[in-house]
Amino acid sequence: MPKRNNNHSDSTIPLVSVQRFQPLNCEVDTRQLEELAVYVRYVESVGGEKPTEGEVVGAALAEPFKLDRGFQEWKDRSVRPEVNQRKNLEPTLPARG
Repeated sequence: MPKRNNNHSDSTIPLVSVQRFQPLNCEVDTRQLEELAVYVRYVESVGGEKPTEGEVVGAALAEPFKLDRGFQEWKDRSVRPEVNQRKNLEPTLPARG
């Protein structure tokens, strides 16, 4: 069996993907809730593993976030300046001379 190289420069993709979940309490149309249950059964029948309702809802939310061009443009204008502004507020170490 070949030895595994633990050199960080050779590996570009982490072996573990961290996903954090947070509970969400909201009201959903009863028809959508029924479709959600049917979709969970569908995914389980095709893939062999039963997803949680949260996993399906998360995947469903990812699509409009990714595909909505107006949202992407708005986010680029609105969110990114806040990130840059926070970076500018971080304390910096004085230069050594």
